[in-house]
Amino acid sequence: MRAHWHRPTAIALLLPLLVVTVPAFAATPGGVSAQDAPLTTLFDLSHDEPALREIAFDVARSLRRSKQVRYRDLDEELNRGAEDNAVASVRSGDGLVKSGKAKLAAAQYPAAADDFDAAVESYLEAYALLPDLAVLPRAMALLGVAQWLGGEEKKAAANFARSIQADLKYEQDFTEYPPKVQAAYDDARKGVLARPRIQYEVRTTPANARVYVNGVFQGLSPIWVKTAAGEQFVAISKQGSARRARILQQTQAESPAVVEELPSAKRKAAFDSVCERLSEIFEGAVEPNDLTEAQGLGGATYAVALRASGTRDKMKIELALANLAGRQVVNRVRREIRWQKRDKELIDRLVDELFRIPELPVSEAPAPAQVTPVYRTWWFWTVIGAAAAGSAVAVLVAVHKSSATASKYGNGEGGLVIRF
Repeated sequence: MRAHWHRPTAIALLLPLLVVTVPAFAATPGGVSAQDAPLTTLFDLSHDEPALREIAFDVARSLRRSKQVRYRDLDEELNRGAEDNAVASVRSGDGLVKSGKAKLAAAQYPAAADDFDAAVESYLEAYALLPDLAVLPRAMALLGVAQWLGGEEKKAAANFARSIQADLKYEQDFTEYPPKVQAAYDDARKGVLARPRIQYEVRTTPANARVYVNGVFQGLSPIWVKTAAGEQFVAISKQGSARRARILQQTQAESPAVVEELPSAKRKAAFDSVCERLSEIFEGAVEPNDLTEAQGLGGATYAVALRASGTRDKMKIELALANLAGRQVVNRVRREIRWQKRDKELIDRLVDELFRIPELPVSEAPAPAQVTPVYRTWWFWTVIGAAAAGSAVAVLVAVHKSSATASKYGNGEGGLVIRF
């Protein structure tokens, strides 16, 4: 009998747990919408060496571009409370751009130009904190559009050129505006790309910081940068450190070095403590409370833990996906590779494999339940037999009482006990 009811009951009890365990990005084939994708961050547990930091950068890049998750960089959370003014500037810039676009659509060109100009200044004040460095050149380009449509063509040309310098790889599409606007932007782009090439070194303390120049990732510090002469937009960041930016003019073929000291992030001590305990995640011994603390520190529902070790000839990469809210490890991936040069496709495959949650094994369908008529079960005839026996005993007792002339038991003595 137990085999017929315990198995489905156990499955029914386990199903809610399985629903909780499987992350949201595995619920829908091919991924989920950006709004529903789980917020995910990255904890880099590797030693501070150039090759290992390269791998960390590419894992973050893969997470940022993935449709499975919404990536949040730890830099913002680790510096929370120390960059409040800069964060407010970013939000102010976003609001001004939105307002400027509405005024531009309403043909209020001078007012739109004022909003875009203020947005540019807000973004410049917080350049190192921009989640997407491209928002600055976009705001500059829209400022140029508003100025051109408002009759200020020289100012428009200058801001078009500045927007191109701020992101040498990005090209704006202004086909929704009069053709002369697109032509003015294209002329400015040709002029910027024809500028003399210069080079200079970017050095940081500590080393191995991520360096972006004119919207392009250059590599890890110390590094020599080759770019177009003119205004330089330099953003520097490193997990566990404060973020810094430099806006400066560089025109010489061999320009002066950019040297930057990066203070520790405000929550660096808490970060180091969590990273030390999270390293146990690869041995399967991480404590659930450690995952809860990681969630509080990173401000995300999920986290990818990375540990890279070894040399470029023989590199070991370990990735673990943890459900911080559910306090459990979802999946792990380990690979030994050669890392003579950055292999973005390899990292993308590893991240995809990490999100490919193993499917639950499907057992064979249980045999249909056998429906046995009640009169053919053993317990039915046991009950009938017991009832018959009880009736027979009752009859015998009644006969005995009626035929006996005297009882051999006195009052309160003897009796008959029937137990089933």
